[in-house]
Amino acid sequence: MCKALKVEKPLVLIVDDRYRTFQSLPRLVSSKDFEPLWVADEDQGLAVLNSHANTVSVIIIDINSAGMGGGGFFQQARRIAPHAAILIAGPMGSFLYQNGGFYEYSGPGLKHDFNAILMGIAQKMGLKDPHEKQQTKLDKPRQCFGVMIGKSQGINAIYRLIENLTHTSATVLIQGESGTGKELIARTICQTSTRNNYPFVAINCGAIPANLMESELFGHERGAFTTAMQQRKGKFEIASGGTLFLDEIGDLDKALQVKLLRVLQEKEFQRIGGNATLKTDVRIIAATNLDLKKAVKSGQFRDDLFYRLNVVPITIPPLRDRKEDIPLLLNHFLEVSAREMDLPVPVLTEEVKDLLLRYSYPGNVRELANIVERILVTCPNRDITIQDLPEELRQKAITAIPFTCLFSQLPEGGIRLQDVEKELLVKTLEMTKGNKLAAAKILGITRRRLYLRLSEYGLSTSGCHRMLHLTDCPVTDGYTGNPM
Repeated sequence: MCKALKVEKPLVLIVDDRYRTFQSLPRLVSSKDFEPLWVADEDQGLAVLNSHANTVSVIIIDINSAGMGGGGFFQQARRIAPHAAILIAGPMGSFLYQNGGFYEYSGPGLKHDFNAILMGIAQKMGLKDPHEKQQTKLDKPRQCFGVMIGKSQGINAIYRLIENLTHTSATVLIQGESGTGKELIARTICQTSTRNNYPFVAINCGAIPANLMESELFGHERGAFTTAMQQRKGKFEIASGGTLFLDEIGDLDKALQVKLLRVLQEKEFQRIGGNATLKTDVRIIAATNLDLKKAVKSGQFRDDLFYRLNVVPITIPPLRDRKEDIPLLLNHFLEVSAREMDLPVPVLTEEVKDLLLRYSYPGNVRELANIVERILVTCPNRDITIQDLPEELRQKAITAIPFTCLFSQLPEGGIRLQDVEKELLVKTLEMTKGNKLAAAKILGITRRRLYLRLSEYGLSTSGCHRMLHLTDCPVTDGYTGNPM
């Protein structure tokens, strides 16, 4: 059996039980992304593993299988194919074994959203489509998708994952640093899904007090509490048929976590002060800038809610790890902001572009957008130079310049050390517009040491023509320290 398996995509080995519970699963697998292989019993499953262990990426088994039992097969499978993820279905829910650990996988049933579950497992494992290299030769990485912008490998991987969610309603958990664009991903998922003609409703779980959050989510009846003057629908009702985006889910109160979990499990809820049970049909997308696994371990977040939300996980890389996206985003924000302010798009010098590429953006895409808006407000109708950028950005960016970039090639006679130091002092003071305190901090020396060097090289305000425009800082500006 299976003497020559030619596998060009992640192979999903489906080991059935005596009741043929999984016989229909192969027909549900996306042939574009996975290669399903169904076998009738555990013996055939072990035969496949013994001969093709390296090609199997995901294994599906039932804990109540006949013969050696799902547990017995599992023990042998993880020994033969330790790299494979093993999804174990049981009467109390599914469990995922991966990299030596067990995870509750209590998302939708296998036959309901099988591809979404497989995509979630694939992303956890970091699986790549073997056709990816061939595809990238034929199809260049996209520069935008939905309301998202970016051409980096990490962003294009998210594009592909979203495409695979088009025909499912699987719950999605988006994690990433603040300002990376989690809501944009949620909106793109909604726009490209079969629910795109229904509402997209967003709520920030960290911005609403806990005593009001329950009403925001589930609504209330008239007279439910003192200020409840009339009936009010909650977000679950408003988003009916569409998508509910729960931003900053990690900040949700523990008591509300229990109630949200029940809604996700039972697909029903009651308004505050009401007795009627209302059904809900919404697609849940949650997002957080916290590490929810750490929050679960620390007891800040319920583990059962985490597993319910984490059916399809998406992790957004920070902007500092996808520098190739910066030019695209920069041009986009320049054009959009200039159009909104009815201003011409400013011209950035090469020095400014280089600096913006080297900056680390601790605030990610949101910070880049704010920088562009500030440039347009403070410097309309002109070319943008380094002096026009925010001081904090200039100071942080200069410290990120690799030393090797200062001298790509030395002249034949070399350079005197004092000439290099003198030029560095002048350039730093020009960048800080004569602020010696700021210059000393950038150079990593005391202000007193800076004054000594300026005096030594004759670069005092009155003695250097290049620095006549610079502003002297008084000795009593508070910067103290020992000379170098």
